[in-house]
Amino acid sequence: MTAKLIRIARLKKFAKDRGIEGPVALGQAIGRKTNQASDLISGRASFGEKVARSIEGFAGLPAGWLDDDEGGEVTRAVIKGAGGSVDHDTFDVPLLAVAGSMGPGSDVMPEEVVIGRLTVSPQWVSRTIKPLTSLENLRFIHGYGDSMDPTFADGDILLVDIGVNAPKIDGVYVMEANDRIYIKRVRQRIDGSFEISSDNPTVKTVDVLDGSRPVEVRGRVVWAWNGKKL
Repeated sequence: MTAKLIRIARLKKFAKDRGIEGPVALGQAIGRKTNQASDLISGRASFGEKVARSIEGFAGLPAGWLDDDEGGEVTRAVIKGAGGSVDHDTFDVPLLAVAGSMGPGSDVMPEEVVIGRLTVSPQWVSRTIKPLTSLENLRFIHGYGDSMDPTFADGDILLVDIGVNAPKIDGVYVMEANDRIYIKRVRQRIDGSFEISSDNPTVKTVDVLDGSRPVEVRGRVVWAWNGKKL
């Protein structure tokens, strides 16, 4: 979540709380020209640290008020669309230290460790990634091994929806079993059980997910960073 989106959402909250309607009134309240106020709240203008502190000082707001994420509530509201349009902006998706194996499995990490962030467009996500539980459930991980060739290759970065905890649709899933992480394709059979397999025709990996063994779905792979939608 970018600081700019939070500031825009907080500026909208400021206007709503004070009953301010329209860019003219907003500009007067924050010490900006009408077009500047309009550009700020629409996202067309930059909304940096200096601008935020200047607005707070003019409007009598505590320093840092425009940056207050309210324990994540502002972030969640913007992601869900309650904070207004984000057509102009971007969303940062965490890149996790954990890697999923497209082969024998990799060790499970005890907790989610973020080693970086990659930026995506919310509009690209909404157009391309369907179904999706929510933007805030997206994570990037690395995949390694060759069992999913040619869908994706060793070292590809994968976009995962961690809000998915069951294979309700056929697709590629991140799964945990025997304290290891796997990335495999899952298809439902006619009898209701799920077949787990690899995409590489030279790798004969077929198993059945029927509830008899402890296998947990950790997410669904929705995009490989080689341009392939899954």
